[in-house]
Parts: sequence; C-alpha cells; structure tokens
Amino acid sequence: MRVKLICVVCLLLSAIIPLNSQELNQPRISNVTVLPSEPVHPSGNCTMSRSGYLEKNGKTKIKKAEIGNFVDSSLRDGYIVTIYPESTRGIFVNMECIAEKNPAVSKVP
Repeated sequence: MRVKLICVVCLLLSAIIPLNSQELNQPRISNVTVLPSEPVHPSGNCTMSRSGYLEKNGKTKIKKAEIGNFVDSSLRDGYIVTIYPESTRGIFVNMECIAEKNPAVSKVP
C-alpha cells in the first residue's frame, strides 16, 4: 500500500514541477509602443510632455467612455498617448508632445 502511495505522489510531483518551471522561463512583455507607419507631423497645442496616473476629481476609478474622451482630446492636442494597464494605484499614462521635440515646425490650430 505504501509503495502505491509513494508512486502516486511521485507521479503527481513529476507532472507539477515541469509546469511550474515553464511559467518561470516564459518571456514577458514589459512595454509596448505603437509607432505610426508614417512620420507624425506636430498638430494641436501641446507644449511639453507629461506623465502620471489618470484621475478625475481625485478618483482613479474612471469609466471606459471617460478614458476614450481623454485619449481623443489628448490626441487632438498633439500628444502621442501610451496607456499602461491598470494597477493598484490606477491607470498610468505617458503623453509625449511631438511639437516639443520639433519646435521649428509650425503648429496647426
């Protein structure tokens, strides 16, 4: 009886250990940046890049429609917007102003 129990435990451990080791060796994506296929021409009225956690009236829980409105207005202002997945602190946003990097190009109102 003990021999059968030991065999069952060994079989279970031999199946579980390789599964756990595979999870540790998998590559992970830490950041994805989407670049346009054509050069981006500055537009809008942004003057400097910004980043931080997205919030509305001091709250970090924001509806999807509100995030969409934020992204739409940020793009119209001339930002390239990168939104990171929500964490315990909220949604982190990086807003890169193209006009800031190329001030010689005139901005379109």
